[in-house]
Amino acid sequence: MSGSLIINARDRLPWHRRLWTDASTFLMWGIWLKLWIPVLGMAARAADFGILHRVTHLAHASTGSAHDLPRYAFALAGTSGTLFLWNRLPAVKVSTPAAPSTVDYARHFEVAAQELESGRDSSICVVHHDASGRIVRIERRS
Repeated sequence: MSGSLIINARDRLPWHRRLWTDASTFLMWGIWLKLWIPVLGMAARAADFGILHRVTHLAHASTGSAHDLPRYAFALAGTSGTLFLWNRLPAVKVSTPAAPSTVDYARHFEVAAQELESGRDSSICVVHHDASGRIVRIERRS
């Protein structure tokens, strides 16, 4: 279990359905980005007017004409392609660490593994500590 609430059964879909979903997602991202072109064009013109007007006299600055279409298409395809590839990246899997074994506990508490096992198996066990709180002995009682 990955711990995610999102069920990803994409690999169980037939290839033509995966192609359809990828193509429709690509198209929708493209439409969404196309809606931003006027805003980006206005921002570019505002930046061109404020900064480039003094340097290039606005003659060489981007005006949003037909020669900008390849740049817009490249930006659109690049962004959509990046989003498509990003979707393909494997998610980071958090692995659950293995539960410590009896030997690990025995080593940590500095007691015999057999004592620890007998204490676990009994219904009542008494753990004896020294003055500093370290476990000295585990006594099994039935």
